[in-house]
Amino acid sequence: MQTACPKAFPRLVDLPSLGVERILALECERLIAPRGPIPLENVTHRRCVDLTAELLAEVAPTAVIMPLFAGAHDALSMIETLEALGYLGRILVIAPPLPRPALVERELRSAGPGLRLMLVQP
Repeated sequence: MQTACPKAFPRLVDLPSLGVERILALECERLIAPRGPIPLENVTHRRCVDLTAELLAEVAPTAVIMPLFAGAHDALSMIETLEALGYLGRILVIAPPLPRPALVERELRSAGPGLRLMLVQP
């Protein structure tokens, strides 16, 4: 019996729409930078504890990017906060290679964003 290959998820840098979106990056200062490992421009960086309705109104992001794990915070807690604040845009979660990424993506989507959420790799 053959085992199914894990679902491959896209690389963040390969998403063409990110070049024109207003991006709020949570807990990604070292990862996302014009000359960093993920070279995106026009990104507003903030910490998870700074996430408020006022911040969302000020930045008006069309996409929010966050790591799967970030110190004391994880993507699930950040997604729950975004949902409680009424955020309706895309959510991109940066994850390392995972043995079962579809399972992780499904769990994160069940926190509220549904198909607005995508698991990506750096």
